[in-house]
Amino acid sequence: IEYLDSQSTQSEFRYVNGRRFHNEEGVEYFLPNDEEEQDRLHLQHFLIRYIWQSNFSSPIQHLLTKPGTKILDIGCGAGSWSFDMASTYPSISVVGIDISAYQPTQIKPENFTFIKANVQDGIPFEDDTFDFVFQRYLIGGHPKEKWPIVINEMVRVLKPGGYLELCEPSAMCDAGPVTQQLCDAELEIMERKGLDVDLIQNLEKYAQNHGHLKNIKKELRRCHHGVKSNNIELSKVAINNLMSIYNLFKPVLVKELKISNDKFDELVKISEKELFELDSYFFLIRVYASKVVDNNIETKVCNSI
Repeated sequence: IEYLDSQSTQSEFRYVNGRRFHNEEGVEYFLPNDEEEQDRLHLQHFLIRYIWQSNFSSPIQHLLTKPGTKILDIGCGAGSWSFDMASTYPSISVVGIDISAYQPTQIKPENFTFIKANVQDGIPFEDDTFDFVFQRYLIGGHPKEKWPIVINEMVRVLKPGGYLELCEPSAMCDAGPVTQQLCDAELEIMERKGLDVDLIQNLEKYAQNHGHLKNIKKELRRCHHGVKSNNIELSKVAINNLMSIYNLFKPVLVKELKISNDKFDELVKISEKELFELDSYFFLIRVYASKVVDNNIETKVCNSI
C-alpha cells in the first residue's frame, strides 16, 4: 500500500486513502483495521460459521463447559470468533492476540482478554498454557518461511493433548475471465510479498512436519457465490464480502493492472455478475491436530527453520 495521507504518523496506526492500517514494521498483513473493516470481518465470521455450521472442528466440546479451560485466538482481528466463543461458553477463558487493538470494547465479554503481540516474534505465554489454539485467515499475514516458526510457537503454548486448529481459504474456482484477472493480480502481489499463495495445499504439511502433532485431520467446504447455490442469500453475502475485499485492494490492484480507478470499478461490476452467473466458489480448509503427550518432549524450533 502506498501514498500515505498527510495525517499519517509514527503512532500505532497509519492512514492510506482515508483507511486506517497497522503501523508495525516488518509485518506483511496489509488489510485495514478501521470500523468499516470490523464490520466486514464480523460479516465474514458469520459467513464462515454458517458454511461450517460450527466455529471449530476439533473434538474439544467436552472442554468448553469445564471451568479453567483456556483457548487462544491468533490474529483475532475484530474479535468476531473470540467474542462468539466467549459468549457461547462463559465458563472458559478466551485470549486473543493481534498486532492491533481494534476490538469493540463496549460489547467485549468479561471472559475475553486481548494481548497486543506479533506471533512471529513469539507468543507471550509460558509453555503448555492453552487447551485449544485457533488461527484463521492469516494467508495474508505470515510469509511462507515464517509458517513453521508460527506453528512451532502455537504448539509450544498448547497443553499436551490440547488441540491446534487452522483455517484458510483457497483461490477462486470456476471464475469468469474478469474475476480471474482480478484474483491473479491479487495472488501476484501476495507472492511478491513472500506469502504462501498455495497455503490450502501446504497447511496440512506444515502440521505434519512439526513432529509433535498427531491425529492430524483435514476438512474442506465450499463457499459458493452464485445462482446454483442452495442458499442464494448466502451467495449474496459471499459476493458482498468479496466486493469489499476488491475495494480494499483497489490502490494496489489499480497499480498492478495499470488501469484507471474508473476502469477498476467497471471490472468489479463485471466480476460481481460473473460470480453469480457462473456460481464461482472457493474452498475453505480446516486442519486440526492434537499435541503429543510426552513429558520428555521439549518443543524446539525445527532445524529446518
